[in-house]
Amino acid sequence: MNSHSSLARLCSGPFSKGALALCLGFGALAFSVCATAQDSRIISFDAPGADTTIGDNSGTFPSSINTGGFITGYYQSPDTVIHGFIRSPGGKFTSFEATGADTTAGSYNGTDATSINDSGVVTGLFYDATGIAHGFLRDPDGKFTTFDVHGAGANGTFPIGLNAEGAVVGYALDSNDVFHAFLRTPEGKIYTFVGPSSCDTGISAGCYGSADFTINFWGISVGSYTDNSGNLVGHGLIRSPDGTLKPFEAPDAGTGTNQGTGCPGCALGLNRWGAIAGIYTDSNNIYHSFLRDPSGRFTTFDAPGAGTGSKEGTGCPFDCTTSLNDMGAISGTYIDSNSVYHGYLRAPDGKFVTVDPAGSTATLSSGMNDLGAITGYYADSNGVIHGFLRTQEW
Repeated sequence: MNSHSSLARLCSGPFSKGALALCLGFGALAFSVCATAQDSRIISFDAPGADTTIGDNSGTFPSSINTGGFITGYYQSPDTVIHGFIRSPGGKFTSFEATGADTTAGSYNGTDATSINDSGVVTGLFYDATGIAHGFLRDPDGKFTTFDVHGAGANGTFPIGLNAEGAVVGYALDSNDVFHAFLRTPEGKIYTFVGPSSCDTGISAGCYGSADFTINFWGISVGSYTDNSGNLVGHGLIRSPDGTLKPFEAPDAGTGTNQGTGCPGCALGLNRWGAIAGIYTDSNNIYHSFLRDPSGRFTTFDAPGAGTGSKEGTGCPFDCTTSLNDMGAISGTYIDSNSVYHGYLRAPDGKFVTVDPAGSTATLSSGMNDLGAITGYYADSNGVIHGFLRTQEW
């Protein structure tokens, strides 16, 4: 989710390097003051109609939060159909189905909302009666635009990120089960691309190809890809507005099997200034996180409490979102030495806060806005999934 606070908008015009530094400094100061002067509050919630009984994948799954505090995501109802939702800052829910979504009981089909921008536009995907995924945009009035990436084959189109102008990024799965990254412009033109030496052997061979996850105000997007080295090593990938692709590697990222920068389905964070946050796996299969500044310099970090054994650390093996806002705050997920998942918030000054709703047995953060509000979901002791909002209050 790419949201923009009033301060970010104030600083978003033409600027010198000095002006940019000043804006970033004010942003970090503002966030730091808010983080210390306010008391955090975690609100748990369930979308009306969500299945809260013990079962398979039952519950509410928030994915994104905008600067206004509106949250989008999906929930699964007792008939195993998934539905999109928007939650207002006051806690009011709007449920919706994308045009063409299959709502047949027992189908596990339906509508999955993945991102909301500051104008209230939502993107995501829906599954038709044959189980094929298609992309959609929903405007604030509830009007839908659906789309498919050319060459998506029999598997479909999976939008993930959305910017303020309405550009969408994600991935498409072709008929050979190979992922291709895509960008859909606000005018509806779609570009597909893959990282250099991206693998092409398909999911069954452990190849996840290329994906794009986040796009900012300027049209810069960031994703990742798995290479064809034989070890299926992950790499970060930046796409410039002119289509130029630039791979990058986090320091100390491993080059062994399934190591490297990023992980399958792990969305990276990208802010207005071009800073990037994400995860990497080292040569000992331990997860760590990084912040890459716009000039390409890296800061690596680990959340206090993160485990130091194989398959532990700051990050997770798949579908682990890292969010980075315009103030420089980062949210994500870490795994402790008991293999328990926890959310975290890293302030611009490097201070950490663990984010775990009461009763959580596993927490995953999925989105953060420029005010530092975090959304995500957690499992209770019965394995039911609930949404949460961590906010700051005076």
